[in-house]
Formats: sequence, structure tokens, C-alpha cells
Amino acid sequence: MNKIALVTGGRLDILVNNAGILPEATAGAGAGPIDLTAFRETFEVNLFGAVNVTQGFLPLLRRSDAGRIVNVSSTMGSLADQGDPESPYFGVVVPAYQGSKAALNGLTVATAKALSDTPIKVNSVCPGWLKTDLGGPDNRAAAPSTAAEGADIVVAMASLPADGPTGRFVDRDGPVAW
Repeated sequence: MNKIALVTGGRLDILVNNAGILPEATAGAGAGPIDLTAFRETFEVNLFGAVNVTQGFLPLLRRSDAGRIVNVSSTMGSLADQGDPESPYFGVVVPAYQGSKAALNGLTVATAKALSDTPIKVNSVCPGWLKTDLGGPDNRAAAPSTAAEGADIVVAMASLPADGPTGRFVDRDGPVAW
């Protein structure tokens, strides 16, 4: 995992947990038994990485006048979306990835509640399906959006006003069902 932090004045204003892996995309998920190793690896990065980084930087975020934590999730982490036959992702079966992102969304809600007496806002975002290496070598050609386009929702949630939402899951079109 690459970690970049710019800390000035003894505080951190914005933390973006963006690390994520999807080893199931190249391992043929859904075709056989659940791969426990893939679950462990995926949760280690997609969930426990965010927990570790958030806990490590929380003392600096608490010193901010308007700290923001943005957890980069996925609509595939939405239980409502996974169970909706009308969803474009309904047929996608990548249980470790989907489970890790659902857990990240749960972490978002819990962290927002734990920090409700502070100015820190904690939200999950889905940047959309992006032309990145996540998802295997064919992803760059198939994905409809660039990483720069996906960053728009991250920036929006990282720069929320004091009366902005916390404990929410959003994409560029608005709230995403949990």
C-alpha cells in the first residue's frame, strides 16, 4: 500500500482511504468454492488498511478545525445493490471484494458515530468504475470513466462545509443505498 501524507502545523485536515484490491477479478471468482486466502488478502487491504491508517492519523485529524475522512468504497459494497436484479452489478460475483467494501461502509457509519461530537466528517464514496488496474488488465478498456473523473466525488466529500453530511455513502449522482 502506498501512503502519502502531508501534515503541516501538527494537524491533518483530510484523510482519503483509497487503497483497494480485487484479486478475484483475475482468479475466476464465482466459479468455485470461496477462496479464504483471497478473502484475507482483500480484507487486509480494503478494510484493515483503512482501519490502521485512520487510527494512526486520528490524533492529527482531531487537531483539525474541519477534519474529513473519505473512505473509497464501491456500489458493489451496497447490500441493496447486490440484491437488486435491476442493478448492473447484480450478476457480478466477487464476494471478498463485495464483503470488504460492505464492511468498509459499516466502518464509515461506526466511525462517524464515534466522532459525532467533533467537527470531523466521515463518509464513503463510490467513484464509479474507473480506468485503473483494479479489476485486471481488461479494466482500462472497459471502464467508462477516468481516475480523474472518479476523483471529483472524493474531492467534494473531502471539502464538505461544517454543516455537511457524515456517515453517508454517496457517488456522483447522490446517496447510494447501503
